[in-house]
Amino acid sequence: MKKHKQHFLENLIYIIIWLIVFIVPILGIKEDGIINWEQVRHYWMDVLPFFILFLINNYLLVPYFLLRKRSFLYLLFAIITVFCISTARLIVFPHEQFGPPRSSIQAKPPHRPRHPGNKPGMRFPIRMFPILNDWIAAIFIVGLNISVRFLFKSIRDERQIKELEKHTLQAELNYLKAQINPHFFMNTLNNIHALVDIDTEKAKETVIELSKIMRYVLYDADQAQVTLHKELTFLDNYINLMRIRFTDEVEVKISYPEVIPEVKVPPLLLITFVENAFKHGVSYQHNSFIHLKLTIENNQIHFTVSNSIVANSPSSPGVGMENLRKRLSLLYGENYTLKVVHGIETYEITLIIPV
Repeated sequence: MKKHKQHFLENLIYIIIWLIVFIVPILGIKEDGIINWEQVRHYWMDVLPFFILFLINNYLLVPYFLLRKRSFLYLLFAIITVFCISTARLIVFPHEQFGPPRSSIQAKPPHRPRHPGNKPGMRFPIRMFPILNDWIAAIFIVGLNISVRFLFKSIRDERQIKELEKHTLQAELNYLKAQINPHFFMNTLNNIHALVDIDTEKAKETVIELSKIMRYVLYDADQAQVTLHKELTFLDNYINLMRIRFTDEVEVKISYPEVIPEVKVPPLLLITFVENAFKHGVSYQHNSFIHLKLTIENNQIHFTVSNSIVANSPSSPGVGMENLRKRLSLLYGENYTLKVVHGIETYEITLIIPV
C-alpha cells in the first residue's frame, strides 16, 4: 500500500510540473487582454517533443535499463532518443530553429507589432547553434526526471531496509525465545524428577505449578510484549515451583509495588535472573537467600536480584544469561543498563529498562 502511494505521489509531481509548463503560455501570451491561441499552439508544439522525451525516459528507459543497472544501454538509448527528437524538431520547425535566410534579414522598425501568426518559440541563450538548445533542454529534463525518480527510489529502499531489519530482528528474537523455552523446561523437569522419589505429593503440586507456567509460555510468550502484571505472576509461579523443591533454609524475599502499573515488557525477560539465582545461590547444606526487588522510577523499570554464592557453583553465566544479553541488545540497543556486582558471598544483578 505504501509503495502504491509513493508511485502515485511521484506521478502526481510529474503531472503538476507538466501542467504548469502547458498552462503558463495560456496565462502569459495575450494581446490586448485576449489569449493568442495561435502562439499558444506553437508553444505547445515546441514543448511536445520534450514531453515525449520525458515519457520515453521515465516509463521505458529508466525502469528497463537504468534501474536494472544497465547503465551503458541506458546511456546509448537516451542519446539516440534525444538525437531523434532533436532531428524531428528541426524537420518540423526548420525556420523556427535557424531563423529566416540571411538574405531576407532586414532591419525591423523598433515598435513593429507582432503578427498573430508569428511563433514565440522557446528562447535559449545559445542562438548561433539552436540544436544545442534542444540538447541543453533535453539534458535538463532527463536529469530532473532521474533526480525525482531516484529520490523516491531512495525513500522506498530506506523503508524496505527498515522493514527487513525489523523482520530480521523479530526472527532473531524468536530464535532466542525458542532457546529459552527448552532450557527453562529442562530445568523444571529435572526438579520434578528429583521430587518424584522424595515426595510424591510435592511432585503433584509441582506438575500443577508447571501447568500454570506452560499456559503462560504457550499463550503469552509469543507476543511481542505482555503486561508487567502477567510477567510478575509468571515469576511468582516459578518461585512457588522452586519453593516446593527447596527447604525452609532458602530465604526468598519478593518486593513489588503495591499497585502494579499497566505497563508492558517483553515476555520471558525477567525469568532468566530468577532462574540464574536459584541455580547459583541455593544450597541444601547451608543457609542461602534470594531477594527480588522491582520498582518503577522515572519511567524506568528497575529489577534487582541478589543471591548468596554457593561453593562449587558453576562460574560461567550459562546459555540463559548469554541469550538475555543478546535479547536486551536487540530490543533496546544501548537504551538499557545491566549492572553486575560480584562480591565474595553475594551476587547482585540489576536491570534498568525503559517503560
